[in-house]
Amino acid sequence: MPEHGFAAIVFDCDGVLLDSNELKTACFREVLEAGGYEAGDIARFVEFQRASFGMSRYRLFEALLGWELAVRPPLDRDHLLARYAEALGGRYVACTATPGMREVVGALAARTPVYIVSGSDQAELRGVMAERGDASMFRLILGSPTNKFDNLMLVLEDLAKDGPVDPADLVFVGDAEADMTAARKAGLGFVYMDGFSAAQPRMRALATENGIPLIDDLRELETALAQLQQAHGQNRMTQTA
Repeated sequence: MPEHGFAAIVFDCDGVLLDSNELKTACFREVLEAGGYEAGDIARFVEFQRASFGMSRYRLFEALLGWELAVRPPLDRDHLLARYAEALGGRYVACTATPGMREVVGALAARTPVYIVSGSDQAELRGVMAERGDASMFRLILGSPTNKFDNLMLVLEDLAKDGPVDPADLVFVGDAEADMTAARKAGLGFVYMDGFSAAQPRMRALATENGIPLIDDLRELETALAQLQQAHGQNRMTQTA
């Protein structure tokens, strides 16, 4: 295993690799405003979307279409998805990378497999990362409509091609509760990145409550991995005692 002791590192994208959370929220708002939704319903949806970062746009729009609304424009999910993709457009490619992203991920990729598991549309995200020149760092880039847990299972399947792998030997770096939940369900370690999260108060409390390493940005990741590895080793010693 590499120096940090983990078999692979998995990254969420928005709010972890790219400073794109606020852009995503702005695009959702623009789509609903252009679609004729009432201001109150838009505000409700934006609040829901911000609280549900990590959930794919597919599930978010499906939730909206199931609500009782003041005005229901005659728009289906596919229409909303298409308008959202148009609104996001080239702005996603132009997003600023989070501090140290290329340096940290590039250094990790030189000695261990790294992956992206994101709520972003998979085809769109692969195109964005390729256009930015960042795709080659990652062994796989996985996104929606497949959910994060199932995509983490795909990561484990990919690693298993090289030999047996324990999910506990992987770490997921994310900024939202959906990331934490998927990591725990899949048996992975988790690091919470706080600096660009849209759910800071909630996630800070969860990190404290669950003993999850908290970092401001990726430049602190190696320290968090060492902390997590130490706890991981202690747990294994306890289990075998």
